[in-house]
Amino acid sequence: MTTVGSTTSSSQLDAIKQSTNPAKSSVQSKTKSGDDAASLASDFDSFMKLLTTQLKNQDPINPTDTNDFTSQLVAFSGVEQQIKTNQHLEDLLELNKSGSLDNAVGYIGASVDAKGDSGYLQNGRATFAYNLDRAAKDVTVSILDEAGRVVYSGTGAKQSGKNYVTWDGTNSFSSTKARDGVYHVKVVAKDINGKDVTATSLTTGTVVGAELDNEGKVVLNVSNVKVPITDITSVRQPTAQVASN
Repeated sequence: MTTVGSTTSSSQLDAIKQSTNPAKSSVQSKTKSGDDAASLASDFDSFMKLLTTQLKNQDPINPTDTNDFTSQLVAFSGVEQQIKTNQHLEDLLELNKSGSLDNAVGYIGASVDAKGDSGYLQNGRATFAYNLDRAAKDVTVSILDEAGRVVYSGTGAKQSGKNYVTWDGTNSFSSTKARDGVYHVKVVAKDINGKDVTATSLTTGTVVGAELDNEGKVVLNVSNVKVPITDITSVRQPTAQVASN
């Protein structure tokens, strides 16, 4: 342990700076830990200036307790080690992100269902899906634009389980064709007694790409709809067997 006393020379102080200064050994980077290292460097330099000033102006008959100085030097060393640990963790996280994206590539070309209610209308076709917890007597399917306006309303399949809806983009109320883009499906189902049947909407389509979002999470491009990979509920080989409404 290095002890700093009233007779510590300037050369000894320089040696202490060299051995304990965390900033000189920090790897400069654009990561948060790199910023922390730079901040710590400034704090350390300020601390050493204060320490030197106190040593120069202390009462030689009653010198300052050096244990406090030593404890702070040790604390700075501990912070340096923590920053280095954070840098290593950031490196591991980056590797993990790359690995996750590599795994997501395996989804490309596959047909998937995911939590959600979105579908993308393109070239006169949009596909949606929904699950019924039991068979229904009446099923009403509504398709809404991004503003929440209903642009299509019709009947849907009534069997228990997964059902698909395809839409050609025709507006039910004006007979005009809707613009390409993202639309949403809403399903209301009733049984023979008029009671609600639970209908769960799904986003469905073919995975055409994968990317990392701003938080480093994997997002799949499902027929032009962005879907977090964690929202995928089923994966299957591409099939043309999609029921029309």
